[in-house]
Amino acid sequence: MVRMVRTRLPLVVRRALAEPLLLAAAFGSILLATTAISALLLHAGSATQAGVRRALDTAPLAATATVVTSSVTAGDFAETDRAVRAGIAHAHREVPVRVAVRVESASYALKGQDLGGQPVLTRFATYEGLDGRTDLVSGRRPAEAKTKTATVEAALSEPAARAMGVSTGDEFTVVGRLDGEPARVRVTGVFRLRDPDDPRWKGEDLLRNGTQTGDFTSRGPLVVPAGTFLGRFATGLSARWLAEPDLHRLSPDRLRPFSASVAGASAAVRAGCPRCAVTETLSGTLLRLDRGALVARSTMLVPVLQLLVLGAYALALTARLLAEHRRMETALLRSRGGGSPRLAAMAAGEALLIALPCAPAAPFLAPVLLRLVSAFPWIEATGVEPPRTPDGATFAVAAAVALACAAMLAAPPLLAARRTYVEEQAARGRADRPGLLQRAGADVALLVLAALAVWRLRAQDASETARLGGELGLDPLVGAGPALALLCGGMAALRLVPAVARIAERATRRRPGFGPALAARQVSRRPARYSGPALLLTMAMAIGVLSLTTAATWRGAQEDRARHLAGAGLRVPALPGDDARTFTTLPGVADAVPAHRATVVADGADATLIAADAAHLGRVLLLRPDLSELSPATLASRLAGSASAGRPLPVVVTPGLSDAVRITAGTATIPITVVGVVAAMPGTPEGTPALLADLAALRAAGAKGAKGAQWPVTEWWLAADGHDTTRAAAARAAVLAASGRGRGEVVDVAALTAGFRDDPTAAGLQGALLLGFAAALAFAVLGFLVNAAVAARERRGEFAVLGALGVSFRQTFGLLAAEQSFVIGLSLAGGVALAVAVSAAVVPPMVTAGHATGGGLPVLLHVPWPQVAALAAAVLAVLLVIVAGLARSLHRREPAAALRAGEAS
Repeated sequence: MVRMVRTRLPLVVRRALAEPLLLAAAFGSILLATTAISALLLHAGSATQAGVRRALDTAPLAATATVVTSSVTAGDFAETDRAVRAGIAHAHREVPVRVAVRVESASYALKGQDLGGQPVLTRFATYEGLDGRTDLVSGRRPAEAKTKTATVEAALSEPAARAMGVSTGDEFTVVGRLDGEPARVRVTGVFRLRDPDDPRWKGEDLLRNGTQTGDFTSRGPLVVPAGTFLGRFATGLSARWLAEPDLHRLSPDRLRPFSASVAGASAAVRAGCPRCAVTETLSGTLLRLDRGALVARSTMLVPVLQLLVLGAYALALTARLLAEHRRMETALLRSRGGGSPRLAAMAAGEALLIALPCAPAAPFLAPVLLRLVSAFPWIEATGVEPPRTPDGATFAVAAAVALACAAMLAAPPLLAARRTYVEEQAARGRADRPGLLQRAGADVALLVLAALAVWRLRAQDASETARLGGELGLDPLVGAGPALALLCGGMAALRLVPAVARIAERATRRRPGFGPALAARQVSRRPARYSGPALLLTMAMAIGVLSLTTAATWRGAQEDRARHLAGAGLRVPALPGDDARTFTTLPGVADAVPAHRATVVADGADATLIAADAAHLGRVLLLRPDLSELSPATLASRLAGSASAGRPLPVVVTPGLSDAVRITAGTATIPITVVGVVAAMPGTPEGTPALLADLAALRAAGAKGAKGAQWPVTEWWLAADGHDTTRAAAARAAVLAASGRGRGEVVDVAALTAGFRDDPTAAGLQGALLLGFAAALAFAVLGFLVNAAVAARERRGEFAVLGALGVSFRQTFGLLAAEQSFVIGLSLAGGVALAVAVSAAVVPPMVTAGHATGGGLPVLLHVPWPQVAALAAAVLAVLLVIVAGLARSLHRREPAAALRAGEAS
């Protein structure tokens, strides 16, 4: 019955069912390729969108807000306010934006209060929306003044009330510095900012701290209702509008168009308010995000390109085996009148029969594969949600990959159809020759192309982007650099197979034991049979090691960024009364170093000055060894050892300040001498010009350079036992919150590291590498299994003779193991060596481009050798199991039946 049904099937289907092993391998390769590539592209899209979404949601206000400042009067404030709001709304177009204004008066002197012979000043101010961001400590909110001569009701912040020595219900008199007019003020309430670290209060030091010290000491401000302010304090007013866009609904594809719109905010505002000054940062932020998203997508496409190359070769290897197995059949069909169109139709129909079912199946398998990958903890922690259902683009990609695979599967039979039966018989008696590509030197051309791609990758700052038609776009050559380098190295390794086989043949020729000698002879006689699997395994192993190395290098770069930005295990702001014992009693803290941070002028530009206790600095400073020729302890000793009265201040600087001879801080000019240079200064953002000095030496030099200059401790740098800063950070944050300071001022290296690692873009690359790595190993195992099975089937007569002669299973396994050792040994060793060489060339610039920032720390290559060894051992074990299974299958065959089958053929 089965035979009758089979005879009624079309010729293409019957022909396909005659080779179940090879066609099943081809189907598996195509399904794996379409599924993995669809999953990788879905993952790249979802991770990039999640990264952009998170960046927009967590972007600091300083990077998204638009600030407008202007001098106003009570008469023109309403008109100016309308013009500013209209201009901001026009620039933000479809994105909702919230605008809040703060208006501040000129200075008033607090009557009866002097400090060092100078009056203590204050200012009146009104803040839109302040009530919703503060809590009353006592009293009530001030009410509008009914007349211009009535006592002004005002509210004070808790620090201001403490500094002024007043409380709810107190009254005092202030006198205008410009008009000399007095005003009676009653304090109706004292409030506390809910979040003093809120970026909205940046530049509002008087509101946050209650006191501001400069040429004069100011306290306050006196917060009054808007009506009272505009009615009573109309002289010397300054207004500040803060525009906060709501970016939650902004889609990633709208980043660049919206950036162009926001960039016109200044022109839109100044059209209605010519004297207004506009500071806009959102357009630059959106452009950086758009560029970062492009770089992230292109970086995550690197595993896709590697997988495309590997999948194409695996399918080509299977197609070649199928064509070789059918070449006599094809020649017979041709000798019996089968023309090229007929043979081409049969080959194309068979290829489509295998490939087309993969196109609709892969898009539904890809989300399942992504959910498996997302179960890994470091990817799950980012919150990237894999898509539940495929979209139209996924089906299009799967269809394109399936059609490409069908074309590759049909190509070898079409080429083989050109030979006649006689030519095929003659070809069977000839030894394998090097392929046409190698004979033509295509591997040399590929080497040049790969070298060019790697050179461009290392030479560009944003290596995966290029200008295409005036817009940022992908550079296909640069993005394909790692894949081209792997393919080039793998093809070069093919040259070793015949040479190693000949050496092994000569070495085993005169030694006892037939297994190694026969295996060496077999490989030497037919090197092309083993070169294909060798290249496949070499590239798969190289992709696996490259994936592990890239992931390890990315994690190392994130850790380095966190350590550099923190500068120490824990960095906390100083409070009055703090000393070293305050911090060494915190859980896990081993050492504490006081430090002063300030912005100074060096070589005509702003730079960050960090002055710390050099006696203990070497114990807490997190300085990566490659950033300085000297250790932290040596640098600290130079800072402290050179300090003495009358000598320049010894400093350690970043490279751009190595020629500086003095710094200016406020009115103090301090001569300096450079005793060390570091590539980047710990405790500062990457690329920031900075200086490091001893705090005691700075105080001595500052006192001499400017009488009365003070350098208070502004922060403490802490070192923790075992680098566990969690408990100490929580304890210090609680103290800061109780004192009215924000928790956000604590810089914890562990929290920074977790934040960098949980970034969706970082996890997106690691997820893509994991997918590519798993698919590469699957391709390698599948290709090795099919090639070994076909080779063993073709040689079953040979093994039948050996069985008839009494060869044992152990000897059969030894023979197969010796043959395959050429493939396995060369592939594992060559794959690891190739991956390390390619990683050294492409991984650091690829990870640097993935950060999408300039001026960062140099990325160091991390090769996880334990994981590489475990990978090699696992691959070796799987391949040996396959060889053992084939040996057992061949040994169990009846020799007589196998020999009779050979006679019948």
